[in-house]
Amino acid sequence: MKKILVLSLLLGILLVGCKANDPTANQNVDATNATSDQEATTQAGQSLEDIKKQGYITMGTSAEYPPYEWHDIDGSKDEIIGVDIEIAKAIADDLGVELKIKDMQFDGLLAALNANEMDFVIAGMAATDERREAVDFSDPYTSQEQLLLVRAEDADKYKTIDDLKNITVGVQLGSTQEIFAKENFEKNGVTVTGLPDNNNIIMELKNGTFDAAFLSGIPANKFAEMHKELKVIDIQAPPEDAYSIAIKKGNAELVEQINKTLTKLNENDQVKAWEKEYFELSTDK
Repeated sequence: MKKILVLSLLLGILLVGCKANDPTANQNVDATNATSDQEATTQAGQSLEDIKKQGYITMGTSAEYPPYEWHDIDGSKDEIIGVDIEIAKAIADDLGVELKIKDMQFDGLLAALNANEMDFVIAGMAATDERREAVDFSDPYTSQEQLLLVRAEDADKYKTIDDLKNITVGVQLGSTQEIFAKENFEKNGVTVTGLPDNNNIIMELKNGTFDAAFLSGIPANKFAEMHKELKVIDIQAPPEDAYSIAIKKGNAELVEQINKTLTKLNENDQVKAWEKEYFELSTDK
């Protein structure tokens, strides 16, 4: 019996020694650590090192929001241009990588960002408290008033929010204008209808489906310039939260890098210069 116990102990010691020297054990630990690192990167988005290695960075936007982003179509050429595109190019240049653009509906952008379909979102997006629960934001790069867009023949009907009664107002789905309109217009009997695409909102306004559209200031003025039968009305709505760039939550490294680019642009008033340039640029070439 004693001999059996001694042999069992010796066998146990040998097995422990073999496991300690087994390179597979260390490989398993390394693999686990690698998986953990990969999961951390996935949770917070790509690191700057990963972006530089792949040679490009992906911007998410909704290109129907002039002068910040829209499709400039010239024959067979279709290019997305605008203020936000210039900012994104500056970010890519500072990283030494190319810029790729993913164009989609506005109300799906933050979900796509959190699903790692893009590295950041620039889409004339206000950094509201509700959005900050889902993503991180850069420093602001511009601020906007909120204006009403109506058919020219109706321009004298509305001077304040209280004048909006029993009409239909179009807003973009997921926008701060949709939230504000539902909280402040509907109590006066206004029907607030959200659509994903601002171009469709303008079309419905022109054909009489909507009595008005509620948008950020510069885009509202741009649409009025593009469609002479429309006119902008200031109904004394408060300004919306400043526009910022959305980054996946926890990716502090990318937020810091983007803020460096924005600081440089704002010091030179470059964003304001782009706003002026793209506002004046004709979109119906």
